[in-house]
Amino acid sequence: MPGRPDKSLIWFGKYLSLALTLPGCVIAGYLVGALLDCWLHIPFLRVLGILLGMLAGLLQVFRELARDEAKNKSG
Repeated sequence: MPGRPDKSLIWFGKYLSLALTLPGCVIAGYLVGALLDCWLHIPFLRVLGILLGMLAGLLQVFRELARDEAKNKSG
């Protein structure tokens, strides 16, 4: 039975996922905007997709950090 994972690896995994959340959301927003642009022929949908992806990524990062902070305060 393996032991508990090293605490530094847990922190590394947690903050690596936070670091990749924002670019992932921006890329997803761009792809959705580009698909809508090709379908509807409205060029600003790519920019709108990037902005919405950025907003979604920032909200997710702040939500995760707030959850982590509340967890650290309680225990």
